[in-house]
Amino acid sequence: MRSSFELREEIDHGGTRFFLQTSYVKNKERIESSFFKNGILFDTKTKSVEGKTPLEILKSLSRDVHNENKKRFLFILEIQDRIKDAVNPKPHLRLAQALFKRNLFSEAIREAQLAITNGDGSSIPLIVIGESYYRLGEYKKAFQALEEGIKLDPEYPDLHNLIGLIYLVEKKCGKAIESFNRAITLNLYYGEPYLNLVRAYLLNTIVKEDYELSKDLEEKFRSNVEKASQLYPFIQGDDLEEARRRFSEKDYKGTMEQLDLISAASKIDGVEDIFLDLYFSVLYKGDSMEEDDIERFLESVKQIIDQNPTYADGYNSLGVLYTAKCKILMDRASESFQKALEINSRYQKAKKNLRLAENDRQGIFILLKALLD
Repeated sequence: MRSSFELREEIDHGGTRFFLQTSYVKNKERIESSFFKNGILFDTKTKSVEGKTPLEILKSLSRDVHNENKKRFLFILEIQDRIKDAVNPKPHLRLAQALFKRNLFSEAIREAQLAITNGDGSSIPLIVIGESYYRLGEYKKAFQALEEGIKLDPEYPDLHNLIGLIYLVEKKCGKAIESFNRAITLNLYYGEPYLNLVRAYLLNTIVKEDYELSKDLEEKFRSNVEKASQLYPFIQGDDLEEARRRFSEKDYKGTMEQLDLISAASKIDGVEDIFLDLYFSVLYKGDSMEEDDIERFLESVKQIIDQNPTYADGYNSLGVLYTAKCKILMDRASESFQKALEINSRYQKAKKNLRLAENDRQGIFILLKALLD
């Protein structure tokens, strides 16, 4: 079914033309705001809306989603322009992560390589490069980047999980299982490898690579799905129940297809998006951070934590956001003391309070930058 209405807008940035289309989709009961480049869809943001919502409210909500999506995307493009000659590797790495989240994989690879060129010797840019190549279907290049990352940081679980995904694509089930188990050994509370283990065991049963790995399949399915859903509740719901139903009917291909869909959808949790937005806001907006943004970020992270009480990244982001809120409140305190001095320039108590507040204000700003680094 077609959407009731659409908002369309063309954006020209440095000779590259992007097209933004936002629609209310009736049969999905949600607003979809999608970016296209050269006619190809590369990123979609969604907002669920009740089907009985009046048309005028739907239109207003759609405009809000459209404008917010455009604002955030243009901010990333602005940052890309501002840091192109930066010698500090950190902004290039953060931008690479932001571009990756927007599914601009080639651009993410370029920024991650700039981070390496400018001195980032960690495995993080290699993870961005490896996962970007993986998403582009260039598995050999992805494997090379991740192997290099493992040499630098052999105990980073994400690297082993990603290597396992490449083995999965290549139907090397035994090696995939080794990689996912290694990721779990390094971090027992990392939910994604448990789900990937199930996929690897199922694929092994389908392609019949190793008979031994197919033993006790029911127990492997049950225990790993249970672990994955406990540690990564974004995968819970009707889709997971459908996977369980298909498995109980020994429809292993159907189960695998269902888990593939769940795996793709589970990567959209929002916390990393918020962290990156906040990083660039602090770095380039500084004193002009918007309180509404912080409150909106806080509400989003709280909802994520409500869904997943064991999500450590969520609590870490919550702490950073409270620090950002504290910085905004200190800004307001300084403004209030300054206003008092504008009214009465001889107000000694206000002078003292302003001096103390300014010291703490600068300290909180330094702390916030350190927390985001």
